[in-house]
Amino acid sequence: MDGRAATQLLDEGIRTWGVPGAQLGLLRGDDRVTVCSGSTSIGGPPVTVATSFHAGSLAKALTGLVVLDAARAGHLDLDAPGDAHGPGLWPESARTLLSQTSGRANVLPEADEELAAFVSRAAALPRVHPPGRFSYCNAGWSALDLLLRRTTGSSFEDLATRLLGPSTTFGMPEHGAEGHEVGPGTDPRPVPATYAPAASAAGSRWWATADQLLDHALLHLHDGQGRLHPDDVRAVRTPTAELPGRTVFDAWGLGWATWDRGEHRAFGWAGYTGGHRAFLRCFPDQDAALVLLANAAGPLFGPPGGSALFDTLLPDLLDLLDVPPLPPPSYDAPPRPAAELAGGFGPLLLEALDDDHLGLHAQAFGVADPLTLERLGGNTFDVVGEPPGSTPLAVADDLLHLGPFALPRG
Repeated sequence: MDGRAATQLLDEGIRTWGVPGAQLGLLRGDDRVTVCSGSTSIGGPPVTVATSFHAGSLAKALTGLVVLDAARAGHLDLDAPGDAHGPGLWPESARTLLSQTSGRANVLPEADEELAAFVSRAAALPRVHPPGRFSYCNAGWSALDLLLRRTTGSSFEDLATRLLGPSTTFGMPEHGAEGHEVGPGTDPRPVPATYAPAASAAGSRWWATADQLLDHALLHLHDGQGRLHPDDVRAVRTPTAELPGRTVFDAWGLGWATWDRGEHRAFGWAGYTGGHRAFLRCFPDQDAALVLLANAAGPLFGPPGGSALFDTLLPDLLDLLDVPPLPPPSYDAPPRPAAELAGGFGPLLLEALDDDHLGLHAQAFGVADPLTLERLGGNTFDVVGEPPGSTPLAVADDLLHLGPFALPRG
């Protein structure tokens, strides 16, 4: 692979999208390239291959491995009700929580909230929808951490460190990249690092370099590398639930998102945290993977920031890896007139503009003016022109799926 081409892409990308610094890792077979660009903070030292970034929800696949390994060791039953393992646990099985089909509310703990108290508080909230449908639920991963503690006597962090080795880092390391927020027409500004321990299994505290995440990718591409049972590693990436509208991926396994689009097959996920964006994609047919880590978060519906950086680099990175391009998803849902889809969903309001366009009012997400959305297919919409970094949404029955998150109507 051409490291100079990768460096040029990254240099141009961070300048274009207001990202102070980034790491890019590419892997295909025995060929491996890691390049860096920019600085760890505004005016700070340069990013090097040793700089850690916040990996965020990339930890969900790691949690999946830890839970499946604990089940194989006989500590827990994947399909038994969780509360069968002791009081204070959720009734959903570990498999249900890993597949994110509990229907429970997506909430996060306060910075100093105890794990058991948060799990209890989240359990008392109304469900977003009945169990059985996919919707992203960070709280479910905290419930899994509590389940691990009750059944193995060890926390997720302890078990994950035993799995990956002592270099695994939870909590911002001394030389970690500082997080930033950036908006249209504004310079990046630092944001404070606050990471709730009670959300560790959901990804709140895992920090890693691109090289460490490529090592993690190899563990999955090579079915555990003899360190884990191959069936458990494959289960993390085997689809269990489809994402309605295929807004940001096609289906979810037990820790990884999946894309299955003709010649393009992939699994991976992303980390969206305060001030950071992290992306990992694995391509099993090519024995390839890519990692992009950026210390700038941006708006939800377009550039600038780390998501825009990833969206614009992805086609060129796939070309460097000799991976087939990612085609648009197939939209299976019969299209409904926009007037039937309009309404309020949590803090968002959709209004019909014509049969194939919606107006999105998203002041709660810092968007001052309404956005015009166009139909991509089925009942999935995105901002007109599909700007890089934008998050598509889909209406399915009584739910609005904003990326992987579900908001009930009303």
